Amino acid sequence: MTPYEDKTLKDSMQEEKNKLKNMSLKDRLWYIWEYYKIPIIGTVVAVFLIFSIFSAVHNNRFETALSCVILNSQPDSEKDLVSEYFDQGFREYLGLTDETKIDVDHSMSISFDNSNMTEFTYAELAKLSALISSKELDVMIARKDSIDHFGEMGGFLDLKEVLPPDVYDQVKDQLYEVTNSETGETIACGIKIGNTDFLKKTGLTMNDPILGIISNSTRTDTAVKLIRYVYGL
Repeated sequence: MTPYEDKTLKDSMQEEKNKLKNMSLKDRLWYIWEYYKIPIIGTVVAVFLIFSIFSAVHNNRFETALSCVILNSQPDSEKDLVSEYFDQGFREYLGLTDETKIDVDHSMSISFDNSNMTEFTYAELAKLSALISSKELDVMIARKDSIDHFGEMGGFLDLKEVLPPDVYDQVKDQLYEVTNSETGETIACGIKIGNTDFLKKTGLTMNDPILGIISNSTRTDTAVKLIRYVYGL
């Protein structure tokens, strides 16, 4: 770098510093996000991918039985009832060995209101998209708006085709349908679980939770067993 280039860079950095110094906190946040959102999102995605690689290496000796995300939920108990529900109750239901794990993430919070999109929202969407595209995710439990968003893009399997006859007969009145925006096809992309004891046993607070099986899931059999487990079938 030439002395001239070095001076120009220093001048630019000082100018940016002075701009931010004279702004309110709200204006600073807006300015940083407006002008630097692409590198911010890129950094978040890169960190997540690096973390995923290290996590995959660390957990390589474990086989994953099921991966599930629960969106926009709030725990109403200090006790980790979600782990008890999945990693104890569902694990016992499946008869899993210690070398097999169940991944459940109930920390994600995503809004699809464009007026409320923040860098945090973009980061969470990037994380969720990475899980889906890498075929690491099997089940999503979420509110209607989230199921609609992914269902309209063909993100879920049609439960009318996936569920065994005995399960379908028991839950058909609770199926939730969404129309694919590209194909115009309407499918049963989810099942309402608000009428079960799921929320009570997990200690989560959600509005009318719906369970859907991701369209590229590689563990659909276990996902169907989760529906059996949730409904006590």
